[in-house]
Amino acid sequence: MNIRTLAKLFAKRPRTVVLAFTMLTVLIGYQASNIFIESDYTSYLPRNDPTLQLWDRINDEFQLGSTIIILINQTGRAYKADDYEVLIEMDEIYKVLYEDFITKGRETGIVENGIRSLSVLIRKENAKDDNLPIEIGGGNDCDCIPFEQKTIDSYMGRLEISSMEGILYTRDFESAVIIIQLENDADYDKVLARTKNAIDNRGVKHANMTVTGTIAMQQAIQKQSTQNMLIIFPIALILISIVLFFFHKSFRGIIIAFLPPAFALALTFGTLGIIAPDLTIISVAIVALLLGLGVDYSIHLMNRFTEEKNIIDPVDRIEKILRSTGKAVLLSMITTIIGFSSLMISSMAPMVKFGFGCALGIFFCFISAIVLVPCICLILKFEKVGRIPKWDKFANFAVKNSSRIIIIASFFALMSVILLPQVTSDVNYLALAPEGIPELDAMYEYSDIYGGGGSFNAFLVETDPYGLENPEVIEGIYNMQKRMRTVGEGVTISVTSIADPLMEYSQLIDRNTLIEYLTNLTKIDEIIYDKIAEEGLVDSEHSKTIILVTIPIGLSMKQLEKIVNELNQIAESWTLPENGRVSRLTGQDAIYVAVNNKLFDEQIRSMILALLLVLAALIIIFNSSLYGFLTMIPVIFVLLWEPGFLVFINISLSPVTITIASIMIGIGIDYGVHITQRVREELALGKSKVDATKTAIEKTGLSLVEAALTTIFGIASILVLGIQALNEFVIVIIFMTSVSTIAAALLLPVFYRLKIVK
Repeated sequence: MNIRTLAKLFAKRPRTVVLAFTMLTVLIGYQASNIFIESDYTSYLPRNDPTLQLWDRINDEFQLGSTIIILINQTGRAYKADDYEVLIEMDEIYKVLYEDFITKGRETGIVENGIRSLSVLIRKENAKDDNLPIEIGGGNDCDCIPFEQKTIDSYMGRLEISSMEGILYTRDFESAVIIIQLENDADYDKVLARTKNAIDNRGVKHANMTVTGTIAMQQAIQKQSTQNMLIIFPIALILISIVLFFFHKSFRGIIIAFLPPAFALALTFGTLGIIAPDLTIISVAIVALLLGLGVDYSIHLMNRFTEEKNIIDPVDRIEKILRSTGKAVLLSMITTIIGFSSLMISSMAPMVKFGFGCALGIFFCFISAIVLVPCICLILKFEKVGRIPKWDKFANFAVKNSSRIIIIASFFALMSVILLPQVTSDVNYLALAPEGIPELDAMYEYSDIYGGGGSFNAFLVETDPYGLENPEVIEGIYNMQKRMRTVGEGVTISVTSIADPLMEYSQLIDRNTLIEYLTNLTKIDEIIYDKIAEEGLVDSEHSKTIILVTIPIGLSMKQLEKIVNELNQIAESWTLPENGRVSRLTGQDAIYVAVNNKLFDEQIRSMILALLLVLAALIIIFNSSLYGFLTMIPVIFVLLWEPGFLVFINISLSPVTITIASIMIGIGIDYGVHITQRVREELALGKSKVDATKTAIEKTGLSLVEAALTTIFGIASILVLGIQALNEFVIVIIFMTSVSTIAAALLLPVFYRLKIVK
């Protein structure tokens, strides 16, 4: 179908076209219900990354089971965690989640005896006590919490319970936890829902219970992120409408500008729901980006529609729009897709998904704008175009002061390049999490109380078969741990292993005692932070164990990387008997560092690829190497200005902000393309270079300002979410969109006055 045929269809059957397109959009958009948010931080590393492979190996070796944690905070409350009233509520959770299901022969999703808590321990001790009268809750036939507090207090001193201090409860009993270990094939969402329901419906609430743990935290982040997508749309709608009304003073203009990107959003997320429903937390930005950029396409087409009002025949008018501005919008779509698609070469899955989602969305924004804008303009009889007072004087200023503008732009570019070494990178996965999530707050609290204030990290120690039975190996591990605890310059690093209880009181270990101890550790579940080692901390051949490391939260990436590197250096250089080998550190903090080390390379690779592909596209579509290179000039300046801005406002590269360079190549080229296309049109009409550039700034430049403001206001809607990482993303996008507009409107026309341009 050629452009003339398309113009006839739009001009003669506008309502039919809109109706058919609406039906198709509804059909595809319905599939958006399949979308879910993946919040696992390990997804930022490829599966073949050594740090992640080691993490998977430790998980497999020691069967680190997934858990749900119920944090009980009794600070300032009438009852402590060891009081009968609180223990009864804890016991009720156990009965509802596990005991009642087992009695009825139903699947629990929880491993056998997989609920650990103070109440479970008390019940076990009570069932063993033959001397306690049945009437006060004792005896072998009474697997329950004893009624008398003094009986409970007497049990607290027994080894089976006292050894759990710091793991299941604190010494002051102001805090306790219930740890629920899940089956590997369990439906985590169902067990989590049952857990929350059990807490909410336990009757009198003497205990202050909050569900947390990695599973609960990730689900909460997923749920909130999905809701955020719905929150952003109406806010962006309002903000962009303000911009549109300022320019057009017409609600018709708002409708024409908004319908195409709204349709595009439905088509995008509907398609993603079919082929790639597992999005990531940063995918919430897709909504704001597509609204801002999609409205841009609508603006360019609707403004050109009103500009060509002297063409009476609607077919001729639409054909002129599609051949001129439509071509520019097509090229803008291609270059923007290239910018987003460059993210898809990343080794980080979230970047790939984000890039694909944005590229797909831009394609649908183009299709929606081309199909809907001409039709709706005819249906609504839209003829009003926005203006900025004295904008023509701005065009004159730009033409007359071109040399000064180039000098100023070059100066700031040079200063920015000088600051490039000061650009930092920082990976803080939790900065992607929305604020005010109870599960996340409880996880921080649990970390502070039971996990040394940090995250789970580990070294894997391997020896020859039964090598751990050699006392010299245990002593070597113990001494290595002491050395590791000294790193960090004032930062307290927790480093623990099976060597600690063995070497705590004596430097001499009897081999027989050691063998007995290791045998007891084998196949016995061990609670380690928010995980449970189902195979114990020692393998059956007594040749493998793990050293647990917790690093305090709140450190800068520079501090964290230094600590991880120092720990790895110690592990690599340490010598153990029995062919002992210590792996590099793995776990959450180690993965953060590994992701951080990839950020600069990831940005450089995607940026270079985007620039080369965009240049190739410009040369092909303009059929001119000269116009292709000249159109790239504003983007080059914008990219050169970025490092200085990042340093000036103290924003680091992160898994979110790393995407901005590629995004801005696509967006920035859009603005340059429209100026270039308009200059070429005016030159083809016989105008001089000065008049052609002046007309381009005066006519197309006005649309660029309007388009840029809608992008800025649209992306600004993300700020209401209060997510730190996304806030930084928005700030940088706003800056770079602003300077991209300035560069296209002020810098690019200067170069079209050169002698080489014909």
